[in-house]
Amino acid sequence: MPFFGFDRVMSCSRADLARWLTEFSGSDHGMAQSGRAQIALPWGDLTVTTEEQPERRIGLARFRSLRVRFIAPEGCEEPARQWITRFDQHTQRGGG
Repeated sequence: MPFFGFDRVMSCSRADLARWLTEFSGSDHGMAQSGRAQIALPWGDLTVTTEEQPERRIGLARFRSLRVRFIAPEGCEEPARQWITRFDQHTQRGGG
């Protein structure tokens, strides 16, 4: 599976992202209240920030748009990349 980077635009709401993070990490991370999550992992805390973007339109279809940034502790980029790749697989609709 390709790695989509530490900074990306996702077609979801903050509530969707908060639910996925809770399902995947198994912990309450604060995303729903603040738009920012702090996830404690064995190699350090991964910070996830969000920023609402204008909705995308394709013909009559409209898609929510959320800029998502994953911020890993310095020196922990590789384990963060692996965690984010597994998280991406978790969010795939239709079973990936």
